[in-house]
Amino acid sequence: MATQLKALATSTNSRAELNDLYGSVVYETLNTAAPFYQKVRKVKTTSDRIGFRVRSAANSTADSYEELDTIVTGNSTRQRIYFPIKQVKVGVEISGLMEEAAKGTGGIGDIMAQEMRDAANDLGKEIDTQLLGTADPNSSNDISGLTYLIDSGSNYTTYGSVSTRTDTGYEWAVANIDEDSEDLSLSLMRNMITTCLDDGARFENLLFLTNATQVAKFKDLVQNLQRTVPTSSKVGFTGMPEFDGVPVMDDVNVPSGYMFLLDMSTIQMGVLKEPTIEQLPEPKDASAAYIKMYAQLYCTNPKVNYKKTGLST
Repeated sequence: MATQLKALATSTNSRAELNDLYGSVVYETLNTAAPFYQKVRKVKTTSDRIGFRVRSAANSTADSYEELDTIVTGNSTRQRIYFPIKQVKVGVEISGLMEEAAKGTGGIGDIMAQEMRDAANDLGKEIDTQLLGTADPNSSNDISGLTYLIDSGSNYTTYGSVSTRTDTGYEWAVANIDEDSEDLSLSLMRNMITTCLDDGARFENLLFLTNATQVAKFKDLVQNLQRTVPTSSKVGFTGMPEFDGVPVMDDVNVPSGYMFLLDMSTIQMGVLKEPTIEQLPEPKDASAAYIKMYAQLYCTNPKVNYKKTGLST
């Protein structure tokens, strides 16, 4: 997608103009640099913490009854869970000399545009690393990582404001985990699908997320099942592969030997401040700005998700 940029006079442009000029560059670059970030549904929030309610116990009055019995009423047990918003940023500085030199012969013209694009790419990689990392929002400034969100409680006992996710009534917070050392197999992937569906996942929302090594292994497995008479010199697969109708996506930041099966309707990103460019004051011969975002990743029902570790690499 082509982006049209106009020249920037950084000493006179306002904050709004910075976003008008380079906002599209930032959005496009972030989505390209952070594949999983692009997939996650964004939810606008107006608070410095994300709150949602979970059903921690069923209505106990569900039962058979006799004629003329008094109807006993009840309700579900629910609890409100909180995740704090986190702040991520990347700073940009262009010296006056660099800015002028870029306009000359052999220069790149609007160097601020190039720096914004490169900075957005770096920020996107950082965000993607955090989303697929291990950060516990109770003890880290980073965005919650999938490894923390999709856990059995053996490594990360807390979940949002739940003191221990393994307590009675909090089974919803305990994800499906398999840590056995083994090779990737189709039967393993099919069992992951069945397990998540049995726990209440919606089939149309499922997504396998792993790294390129496991995707290559998956392709090797299915290629043996799809041998056909060649009709051209082109071989291999195109597009995102699927297994039993579930897409298989790779991301460089998924840890080696990991494969997630996610119900993407339960994985959300609360956004208090979308990616925004702001100008910074400079007491020297330079122009400076930064790209910031206030957001948090959370999972409303880890139970319908699956994390497989220990895959051979």
